[in-house]
Amino acid sequence: MRKEQGQTGFARRTIVPVVSVVSFLSCCVVLLVIQVTAKLRFSQNKTRLTHVYNYTKKQFIVLLTSILRIVAPCEIRVTTDNGSIPKGTFYQDSSSGRLRANLLERSITISNHQIYTDWVFLWWLAYAGDKAGNVFIMLKKSLRKIPVLGYGMENFNFIFMNRKWAYDRVNMSNHLSAIEADSLGCGPISGNKPVKVNSDGEEVWDMKSSAQRNIKWPYNLILFPEGTNLSAHTRKVNEAYAEKIGRVPYRHVLLPRATGLRFCLQKLRNSVDVVYDTTIGYSGILSTEYGQDAYSLKNIFFRGKYPKLVDIHVRSFKLSDIPIDDEIDFIEWLFKVWEEKDKMMEYFYEHGTFENMTDNQESVLVDCSIKNYEFFPVFIIPFCFVLLTYWIVRSIF
Repeated sequence: MRKEQGQTGFARRTIVPVVSVVSFLSCCVVLLVIQVTAKLRFSQNKTRLTHVYNYTKKQFIVLLTSILRIVAPCEIRVTTDNGSIPKGTFYQDSSSGRLRANLLERSITISNHQIYTDWVFLWWLAYAGDKAGNVFIMLKKSLRKIPVLGYGMENFNFIFMNRKWAYDRVNMSNHLSAIEADSLGCGPISGNKPVKVNSDGEEVWDMKSSAQRNIKWPYNLILFPEGTNLSAHTRKVNEAYAEKIGRVPYRHVLLPRATGLRFCLQKLRNSVDVVYDTTIGYSGILSTEYGQDAYSLKNIFFRGKYPKLVDIHVRSFKLSDIPIDDEIDFIEWLFKVWEEKDKMMEYFYEHGTFENMTDNQESVLVDCSIKNYEFFPVFIIPFCFVLLTYWIVRSIF
């Protein structure tokens, strides 16, 4: 018995991390090679180039989900508020058992932020709705400097933030305007250019000329209005911020920052179909604990400590119901949403689920998985990569 436990412990501490890292890095290199090849081949055809970039974007979440499937196999329970989400939006495919979703074409997803992998699960939801290649995420600017990954994410057209509004405003404006123009079929992917650049350096696109319309591109922009994940340190910072603005801090979520979200909604107002509001809860966490401490990357990969069940509650808002043109009203709306989110988390910690909070709900429980034919290449590619490396080394030496 002790021998079996020792073997299991060795596998968890050594074999699993090594296989995961080799798989991740080798697949990232392959995706980067695909991107570079496409950039050389289709430099004059932005539509073809975007198709390839979106393919690599989809394969990246397939890669992450495949690794999680081995390292931290968990179930996902998606609960929907059917007062705002149509019944059957999320459902289990009868043949494969996987999660499927009927998501609207152009959306913004907002969520509370507990651990670093929150965005992986939200991206996976987009995958369930066939939108994995159309996801956009805001990241810290420093991540752009990561070898291989930084260049790849730049090709994904992710938005890198400097956390200085004077810089971020122009950067966000140009990215979001291009995303909206592409979604309406009159953006850079269709070969069009901005009609002007204003004095602040913000690009302006013609969003109304039907003559320019070509392919319309869906999008799902993922945002965490709290700006950072919940921890002992960020809670102290949050309390100081709450005192500064005259607010009472919440128990289970951080106070949201309104500026960035409001700006995004204003820039995408001509195209966005819906705002999905998600609330994430992790099994095995008490209300007095922090998810990032319990489920750190070290604990997940080396100690086998990971959430066995991830609960995601989804509701939605129409843009017409959000007061984006009045700053004060918008702030009040956002704080009300987060106050309700805090109550949802209170319910979650008491009951271990978001189910039965109201009568008008439905839920679906599935494994966090992807299509089998997309799963296996994640491990075939590293095997071929290792063989190629071995052959090159043998040829040289």
